[in-house]
Amino acid sequence: MEITVSQFQGRVPVTVLQPQGDVDAHTYQELIAQGQAAYNAGARAVVLDLGHVHYLSSSGLVAIHSIARLLQGQAPPDPEAGWSAFHAIERDQGQGLHPHLKLVNPQPAVDKVLTTTGFRHMFEVHPDLAAAVASF
Repeated sequence: MEITVSQFQGRVPVTVLQPQGDVDAHTYQELIAQGQAAYNAGARAVVLDLGHVHYLSSSGLVAIHSIARLLQGQAPPDPEAGWSAFHAIERDQGQGLHPHLKLVNPQPAVDKVLTTTGFRHMFEVHPDLAAAVASF
């Protein structure tokens, strides 16, 4: 999987992560690592552009949640701990929209996963990059 990282200036600096390809058990740790690198470089407002992601597995959901936790200054759940990563997502679902991570342009299959799993209640989802950047 290739991940493009770009910077935009809205009211605050915004980092955009744009993975290309499937986000699944083989690639999700790359996305978490890129989120960690962005956070370590000072990113506090991140847009995850899902326009080039055609498949998002449960591991991909763990990656999105992990990046959100990183942006809050919290440790992500251990991806090797199995179900505990999913229980961490369940605990966070009732806390409202995440203020530091926005999603943009999910493809129909990915959007269905986001809707079915409740991630649309955890993250703002925007139709285009300009709207996502302006939302911060």
